[in-house]
Amino acid sequence: MIESTAITALFDGVAARVHASTSPIRTLAVTSTLHKEGTTTVALGMALSLAAFDSTTAVLLVDANWLHPSLTEDADRSAGPGLAECLRDGVALERAIVRTARRGLSFLPAGQPGAEPPPLGRLSAVLAEAERTYAKVVIDLSPVMVAPSLVVPWANSVDQSYLVLRRAVTPVALIRRAMAEVGAERPPQLILNRTRDRAGDWGAFRVG
Repeated sequence: MIESTAITALFDGVAARVHASTSPIRTLAVTSTLHKEGTTTVALGMALSLAAFDSTTAVLLVDANWLHPSLTEDADRSAGPGLAECLRDGVALERAIVRTARRGLSFLPAGQPGAEPPPLGRLSAVLAEAERTYAKVVIDLSPVMVAPSLVVPWANSVDQSYLVLRRAVTPVALIRRAMAEVGAERPPQLILNRTRDRAGDWGAFRVG
């Protein structure tokens, strides 16, 4: 219970800082250095807290973690269209987005990336389309040191990126390399993950 309370307080604190920021923060990307550092849990927790912080705020959670799309799998949306189709085929967001059980929170599944990752040439257009409907957009990304080509374009396009670190696990040298990769244009904020929670443990995340 202490661990659960602590991580909830972390997400609520991030949501409060986002809303209080003097510079508007509408798009947020969450990555990590390596696999299994809790990126998906943090992205989901942030999206839930942002939706709960203000009942009038519409939030979109995006699964852009094509290497391990656990949000999409947990939502049982692996077979339908999603982000990949929006980027590769020009599918409208409204055709791929699904509602969740949490008021104010919608979800964009990963879609079908295929043998090659979808091109990110339409990334800015997709984000702009999302911002026309949603006040906040939270993106779950792959680890930056595993697939920098799938992370850096997002980090350079959003208002704020976050680098999740697992306590006493992530090597300092790799953290520095990840910071250099992600922060080439905009430095990421660091989030220390002290828990073992998984995204699938959040019962509030159910799609309609």
